[in-house]
Amino acid sequence: MLETLCRKLTLLFGLLTAAVLGAALAVTCRMAQNEARAASDLLYANTISSIEDTVTGSGLVRDSWLARLEAEGRLVITMEDNGLPLAFPGGWAPADDRAALLAAARQQAAAAGLDPARMRRQRVDFSLSGVGGPYTGTALVLPHARADSAATVYIVRDLGPLMARQRAMAWRYAALWAAGAAVLGLLCRWMVGLALRPTAKALQQQREFIAAAGHELRSPLAVLKAGLQAAQAPETADRAPQFLHHAQAEVDRLARLTDDLLILAGGDAGGLRAALDVLPADTFLIELYDRYAPVARARGHTLALTLPEAPLPDLHADAGRLEQLLAALLNNAFAYAPAGTPVELRAETPAPGRLRLAVIDHGPGVPDADKARIFERFARGDRSRTDKTHFGLGLAVAAELAALHGAVLAVEDTPGGGATFTLTFLGKKARKNPKP
Repeated sequence: MLETLCRKLTLLFGLLTAAVLGAALAVTCRMAQNEARAASDLLYANTISSIEDTVTGSGLVRDSWLARLEAEGRLVITMEDNGLPLAFPGGWAPADDRAALLAAARQQAAAAGLDPARMRRQRVDFSLSGVGGPYTGTALVLPHARADSAATVYIVRDLGPLMARQRAMAWRYAALWAAGAAVLGLLCRWMVGLALRPTAKALQQQREFIAAAGHELRSPLAVLKAGLQAAQAPETADRAPQFLHHAQAEVDRLARLTDDLLILAGGDAGGLRAALDVLPADTFLIELYDRYAPVARARGHTLALTLPEAPLPDLHADAGRLEQLLAALLNNAFAYAPAGTPVELRAETPAPGRLRLAVIDHGPGVPDADKARIFERFARGDRSRTDKTHFGLGLAVAAELAALHGAVLAVEDTPGGGATFTLTFLGKKARKNPKP
């Protein structure tokens, strides 16, 4: 699904960016072509001005000068003085026959109204087409200093080289667009992949979570079903209370699992909220100790509470959620530490106004390779895989509740062996319940 979405988004963004790039390059190409045309027109205008000045001035026209003008501007030039053509063979050979071009120029000029017999200054511009490409032309009647004579000049400009340059520009810009579109396509693919990476990770985690949750649900449901069937069987009717007791235990396990799943789902949806209140930390921890010391003894441990001599700063927390968090850490210690080892609940102030709580056990600890993923859902060490009373959700729930309070939950090694889970309150704003 994500791969299809990635392809569609890449195609969409690639087309959009390619269209923008194409529009920008098209405008730039048109500007470059217009500049080339303007430069060619300016050279042509300067050539006409030079011819006008020379003919109406000294009247001395050299073949070498005309040949240079023709070669520089890709022109075909002929002059007539009082109807007599100047014997000029030309400075270059156009694709079309020179004589045919000049004959067509005389025709077009006459059609445009040029009359050499009228001894006054005249100019007409015209267009021609030939085998070699389009041409433009200009015909001039330039009176000499003496009023009884005039020179007629026919100039034909070959537009083929200019159009070839413009086509070459278009092809270069097209190649630039193709290369740019390819680079943009790759860049879009990379950016879309980068943008969808968190979504892909979330979906993968969701799939793993659902698979693991389904696996964990099957075990208590299977035990529950087997126990109820056995309680109903006539041959085991005398053991029905025992089977019902086991079924009740499995129901309790399912209830705990459901509560944990609801907390994690609420955190994912952003719907988990804390009813924050000011809690005296000393009183809260003493009451928590009083409630969990018997639990620790029942599970073969001694629970110790260590408080500093100075009063602890007040907690801005949800008492129920915070107890649930610390209970998850304590139950984790009771489950993993060997029977007979102590578990310590410690409070300290690493900085003024800052509080850190720690649950310390002396069990097998957490390997360094597992520390990065110990707070993931259903992440359990090898020792807990055979413990059917734990689902691998306790630490994930604790991490979610820590984030709810703006606190940082971390794990480190206990000196001498074991694991120490620390909860540091940073004073960050927690997610509060909305006011009614």
